[in-house]
Amino acid sequence: MDFRDLEIIKTLDDERNITRAATKLYVSQPSLSYKINTLEQELGVPLIIRTKKGIRFTSQGSHLVHYARKTLNGFNKMKDYLHSIDNEDEGVIRLGVSQNLARYDLPELLSSFTNDFQKVQFKIVTSWSQSIYKLIESDEVSLAIVRGDVSWKGYKTLLNKEPICIISKDKIDLEKLPSKSRIAFKTDTRLQHTIDNWWKESYNEPPNEAMLIDNLESCLKLVEKGMGYAIAPNIGVREYKNLNIVPIKDKKNEIIYRDTFRLLFLWRDIFEEI
Repeated sequence: MDFRDLEIIKTLDDERNITRAATKLYVSQPSLSYKINTLEQELGVPLIIRTKKGIRFTSQGSHLVHYARKTLNGFNKMKDYLHSIDNEDEGVIRLGVSQNLARYDLPELLSSFTNDFQKVQFKIVTSWSQSIYKLIESDEVSLAIVRGDVSWKGYKTLLNKEPICIISKDKIDLEKLPSKSRIAFKTDTRLQHTIDNWWKESYNEPPNEAMLIDNLESCLKLVEKGMGYAIAPNIGVREYKNLNIVPIKDKKNEIIYRDTFRLLFLWRDIFEEI
């Protein structure tokens, strides 16, 4: 077993699907299946179980996933440190960022830093906030920027608070909202839970969900065309000047916000790498 094998195990764990993992690894699906079988024969234990929905790891496979991630993390940190050892202003910061924040705010957040530390290299992963949280928990990123409140034992800084809003091309009448077409978008479970709870507190009937889109940007473009309304944080609405926006409020008539946090183990963890 070598580092390539560990990368294969890590990618399988990330994707939980042999076809997607093969694409990400730039190999054919039969080649990846053959490699998995070879690893199982070499180790003498089953590693994965194939299901209709993808794959899941056996107990032995889960132990190997933990070993693979820990080993690869250590190796990457060693490489980063070797590159920065002769210059305190050089190095690599492994950054995990939630998808929407990466799309709308990350360039501005990074610009001032990179102006001061031009030789620092960023390796950035974007995904749902709960996935980024798992990456910093497993020490695969040095710094995480996630949206939604999270329980974190390390250093945690509130970067921003933004209201969750009803967004529509037409004037918004809250009493008639259940009868209007809603355009939903795929998001992380924390935000979806917040929106669902607000709806249940506000209405006695389910929303008229006309469409489900895989990202916020496409959702807002459909809203701009007058095809329905959306409920979302206002992070992406700044680009649209012709939309009506109404923040949602709880039973106490207080605006419901979506928070953005920066997570670190300790401040020195970052500065040791730069």
